[in-house]
Formats: sequence, C-alpha cells, structure tokens
Amino acid sequence: MRPYGTTSYFDAFKATMAYRLDDVADRITCPMLITEPANEAFWPGQSQQLYTMLTGPKTMAAFAASDGADLHCEPGGYGLRDLRVFNWLDEVLG
Repeated sequence: MRPYGTTSYFDAFKATMAYRLDDVADRITCPMLITEPANEAFWPGQSQQLYTMLTGPKTMAAFAASDGADLHCEPGGYGLRDLRVFNWLDEVLG
C-alpha cells in the first residue's frame, strides 16, 4: 500500500487500476525483459499483452511449474529467475 500512498488494501487495489501502458507502450524504446510465470494469479495474460504492445527490442522469459518458478514473481525459483535476468542484462549491456 505504501507505493500507492494508501492505507487500505481496497484503495491500493483501486490505485493500481489507474496504471495503464496501452497509450505509451509503443513509445518505449529501451530493451525490455518481460517475465511470464505459469499460473500467474494476479495478472494472467498481461505479460503477453505487454510483449505484443512493445515495438522496441524485447525478450519474453517464460517460467514453468516444472522449473519451480511459476506463480506471481516466481517465488519458488528466485535463483533461476535471477540467473535469467542477469544473463539478459549481461547480453543487453555487454
């Protein structure tokens, strides 16, 4: 709730509804890494939606239950997720 400046879960939830990328995603030009965990409970399908909207360099990193890295933010596979993120950064930043 703190990032949204709210004191209730409902107000925080309502505040997240104001965040939209459909009007600006096509203007993002920096390389983007989007993670897509299987069994996403909070925003299923939104990783793919964002990937489709982006017109610049983009990479999708999918995580499966068999990786132990499914669910929102890959809680069972931080090591694998971090490895993929840092490998992507190494590739993009050289």
